[in-house]
Amino acid sequence: MAPPVAELLSPSISVHCSDLGFASALGPDYSPPVGEGAALRTSSPISDDDDDLLGATITYREVEEEPVDYEITCPGQSFTEEQQDELCLNWIERWSDLCVQYSDSCDVVSLGSENAHRPPWPLKVLPETTYPCITRGYCYHREYMTSDTSQTTSSLGFSRPQDMMRIFSLKLSSCKSKSYPISVYGIFAVRDDLEPLRNYVFNRSRDDPVMIHQDSLALPLCSPCRGMYVLDRALLEVDLWVKKEGDGSTDEQLLSVYAEIDLGSSFDEIFTGRVHSEDCILDMDYAFLAQGVEAIIQVFTSVDSPRHVRFIASSSSFDEEIVLFEGKCVEKGELFTHVVAVKTKEKLEVRLEWENSLLAWTFQYGTLGASSYPDDDSVPFYVNVLFAPKNRERGPSRYHAWKERCRNMGRKLPAADC
Repeated sequence: MAPPVAELLSPSISVHCSDLGFASALGPDYSPPVGEGAALRTSSPISDDDDDLLGATITYREVEEEPVDYEITCPGQSFTEEQQDELCLNWIERWSDLCVQYSDSCDVVSLGSENAHRPPWPLKVLPETTYPCITRGYCYHREYMTSDTSQTTSSLGFSRPQDMMRIFSLKLSSCKSKSYPISVYGIFAVRDDLEPLRNYVFNRSRDDPVMIHQDSLALPLCSPCRGMYVLDRALLEVDLWVKKEGDGSTDEQLLSVYAEIDLGSSFDEIFTGRVHSEDCILDMDYAFLAQGVEAIIQVFTSVDSPRHVRFIASSSSFDEEIVLFEGKCVEKGELFTHVVAVKTKEKLEVRLEWENSLLAWTFQYGTLGASSYPDDDSVPFYVNVLFAPKNRERGPSRYHAWKERCRNMGRKLPAADC
């Protein structure tokens, strides 16, 4: 497990755990401790019956000593303790403000019609540094191996259903002081429980930016190299830029953040998570799937003329669609491969918009081949889907793997067996 929000702060900081900002950062299930040294805030007077409660002394269990990681260089360890304290206090205040704004927006929506949409909820953008960063402990940089910018292994995956994540869309909902259209490049990647390396869902180099217009702010998704398995939490890595004329020295940064997303208990429902920054807002439509499997969509073509085609994927459990491919057929053979997560009991439909025609193929986990397909031999496209083609057993948690690596390196370890 990653350190709780309380461990973002150094022990020297005095914070009332009952403060709204701190409690909001810790999460809705957090309750501040009551006892010696704890701050109590209540709207009603404290009665004599509370004397024993106020005089109680908290007994904390003995916590095993954390390993010290001398091998991995963390970007946050270059900060001083004073800088870390200030950054994390500012982070708690900012996170608290976003939670209050979201709560207020939900109250407004609840007063409207029954069909009103829930507002985007703030994704937890992590501070540049935390206390475990500067003490070489188990910080989020080390947990998710952020210093390693390589792509995750495409062959990883499970043959049995798992908790998975599906991203439907990415949209820039606000970019201050920008004159549209703008050329955007950069990455949006997910670091998941299976292997915390980059799994791209948007990846454009400076030489291949995407043009964003004011009336169409969506970022075109690329296929992740494998399914996204979120058994507990995942890290979203965002680094987006606006391309300017010249050698890149005048390019403008839109977003450069790490945001952590928790699985929670909400499955099979579409959410909109919002990443905030001073200059830009990015919205992500996504869902966590219970009993999900990886589906590899393969599309082949027998034509090589510059015809414009558009492939879309949808499933019987959700209304939203995923644009798989939009472009021209430049050569025969495999047109594209796209990986999506689907529930085991839902149908996956792949639709083709081509020459004023709409064609569809339907697939389902456990059924070989398409259960329905276009009854037209003249269609120069072939669609195939492979369900759960990989077979990996679940390994140890990231935290235990990190402690084991420290042990193998001969570093300082807790006395307890890990």
